[in-house]
Amino acid sequence: MLPVAEILPQLLTLLQQHNRIILSAPPGAGKSTYLPLYLLQDAAFAGKKLLMLEPRRIAAKSIASYLSAQLGERVGETVGYQIRQEKRSSSQTRLLIVTEGVLTRKLQQDPELRDIDLILFDEFHERSLHADLALALCLEVQQLRDDLKLLIMSATLDMALLADKLGAPVLESAGRSYPVELAYVTPENQPLATQISRMVQQALSRHSGSVLVFLPGQHEIQQTLQLLQQQDLAADVQLYVLQGSQSLEQQQQAIAPPAAGKRKVVLSTNLAETSLTIEGISIVIDSGLCRQSRFNPRSGVSMLETCAISQAAAIQRAGRAGRLSAGICYRLDTAEKWQRRARFTAAEIETSDLSSLRLEIAAWGCKIEDLFWLTAPPSAHLSVAEQLLQQLGLIDNSLNITSLGRQAHSLGTAPRFAAMLLHSQQLEQQGCRGATALACLLAAILEDTRALQGDIYSLLGRLKHALPQQWQQACSFARMLGVDLATALPLELAPVLALRAFPDRLAKRRGQGYQLANGSGAVLQHNHSLSAQPWLVVLHLQQFGRENQIYHAFSITPEQILQDWQAQLHWETRTFWDERSASFISEQQLNFGQCVLSAKPAALQLTAEQKLQAWLHYIRSKGLGCLTWSEAALSLKARVALLRQYQSDTEWPDFSDQALLDSLESWLGHQLSQISKSAALAQLPLYDALLQQLSYQQQQQLQQLLPSHWQAPTGSRLSIDYLAEGGPRLSVRVQEMYGQMQSPSVLQGRINITIELLSPSRQPLQLTQNLASFWQNAWQEVRKEMRGRYPKHYWPEDPAQAMPTTKTKKAMLK
Repeated sequence: MLPVAEILPQLLTLLQQHNRIILSAPPGAGKSTYLPLYLLQDAAFAGKKLLMLEPRRIAAKSIASYLSAQLGERVGETVGYQIRQEKRSSSQTRLLIVTEGVLTRKLQQDPELRDIDLILFDEFHERSLHADLALALCLEVQQLRDDLKLLIMSATLDMALLADKLGAPVLESAGRSYPVELAYVTPENQPLATQISRMVQQALSRHSGSVLVFLPGQHEIQQTLQLLQQQDLAADVQLYVLQGSQSLEQQQQAIAPPAAGKRKVVLSTNLAETSLTIEGISIVIDSGLCRQSRFNPRSGVSMLETCAISQAAAIQRAGRAGRLSAGICYRLDTAEKWQRRARFTAAEIETSDLSSLRLEIAAWGCKIEDLFWLTAPPSAHLSVAEQLLQQLGLIDNSLNITSLGRQAHSLGTAPRFAAMLLHSQQLEQQGCRGATALACLLAAILEDTRALQGDIYSLLGRLKHALPQQWQQACSFARMLGVDLATALPLELAPVLALRAFPDRLAKRRGQGYQLANGSGAVLQHNHSLSAQPWLVVLHLQQFGRENQIYHAFSITPEQILQDWQAQLHWETRTFWDERSASFISEQQLNFGQCVLSAKPAALQLTAEQKLQAWLHYIRSKGLGCLTWSEAALSLKARVALLRQYQSDTEWPDFSDQALLDSLESWLGHQLSQISKSAALAQLPLYDALLQQLSYQQQQQLQQLLPSHWQAPTGSRLSIDYLAEGGPRLSVRVQEMYGQMQSPSVLQGRINITIELLSPSRQPLQLTQNLASFWQNAWQEVRKEMRGRYPKHYWPEDPAQAMPTTKTKKAMLK
């Protein structure tokens, strides 16, 4: 009997008293398997229907299969599942296991969920975007149906926070069924795959059972696989890969029990962290890393980062070794560093593109702030999502869903691809035969950019055999839109269709790179076949370091853009500051976002607004470096940045370069609208403009916590350098610090100021953050040198007991 069994009677009692309950149960407790079966068979749920939310397709299918086997039935009878493109259920089904997007779809189609009595949120600690949204919508449903029960299940989550926000009781189950020994392996200065493959070989030689290896991504998995294949592994060892880009069949092979007399080594991403039980696994090897996509709202681009997993995720991974027997987990880490990891994994809503979520909320018909959010969607991410949805025509200026948005939402794909699919139907009506079939294939490929390999035009023609999973999705789109994929494909329309999905990613050649329609810059991969093309539609780009790198794109011509977008494009008069002539000029422009399709001279009518727009364009194109920054202004920027770092829960403004460029009009706009010469631009009072962004209370707090000056014991008022490498620093003659044992600090003692001790002629002697240590250790050598060079000055043997001074010995005696 699994540990969760002990608390089930109490759970039933709570379900009678509350409509929201939180269950905390570590890996192996049985919350995903034993608990649903118990509820199905209990009299309290006789004749009632349950819906269980699983974050992953493979987990939904595997759990449904396992539970059906326990009941001696086939999947689709009492227990069924529904994932994208696949459904196994019947009129007999009382427990339907669904993936997150499916639940959101059901909620949109039936806002009362009339045939569901209990919803179980499994693995809620993963904090996926869809799970957070589904919970918010289910809480809305409960306002119509207080009899709808919600059971939120998690292995590792901040339960106190969740319970407080939901006003729900917390029920805790016992730990895992079997103990897992933890062993730490200190990382070495070698490639990750080399270290992991060695750990796998050692584990296989020391222990029996199969091995589950957690690696950050596909690249590391393939490297490790190649290294292991080159080794002389035992004949009974079989190597498998488990990652999100695989088909469900390939994933099921990886998690299937090993054949009799065989051992498995499964190289996995974090896909295997939760829900899945791989039979025979008693050894886990954890790299401690994962691949995480982080959306940058300023550029509209996601950066794929390799980052350290949280303690919660590490506990989940270790738990895989103790599901069916005692096991061991090797962590590529030190115990000390592991303790310094973040406790919980950040919610996906904080790091993701929110365009799909924003369209779902518009379709639901409410405001963002009307919904419950465990973690509120970041306003910058929402703003970018709303701009994109408006550009796609899916929401209007009031942020309400349009009729086109309703159609797009019904297609069950990302807003970008839905807009492209719907536009293809317009092209068909205009006589472009095959446009919709082509759009179906394009959407299926672009949904997962990991499928993009080689020439896309070639891939479109052989999709059925090259990428069966994507072909299946294309067929699904084709059925919804009533088209035949066997139709001849008008490949010349591919860039036109792609631009309807990525209007923010039209790219115009600029210098060695490209300017995107959203204002960001990007570069093509080295030696890319499209490097000579003046115009591109970017299909796949990611941020690496400071660059947005283009991987896949279509070449497009201005004529194609003008023909397809003529109804949406209009001539505008723009005024610019021309650096060469040192004067303003005006143009009439036909713009696609920030990309100029065509331009012609226009009469100059210089209003304050035109001057403002001209200077805004000039400064943003040149960067903040084109302004003249005083030391005081730069110091103010640095001080506010420090406060944002140490007081993240307070509302200090963002004075980073990018944020100041983005908000240029609000903090510098008035001054810019008044100037007509570059000389005036150089004289702008930037310090005053920034200071005015702080309230009077913030100005007072800034001066109190991070003062601009420090008063020495001698009365000297010394400026604190907040721009120095290594943190705040001040320079002071060493004699002025006599008698001081404690180094000065700021931010209520949280930051020690680095002291640059100077000679009487203000030459640097020593850097220190610990005066007491300096007097005790380095002083005698410094004193010896100073007595020889400056004999007229006072050099006490014990400076800690001496009086600070700015005078010579002779002056001190007067």
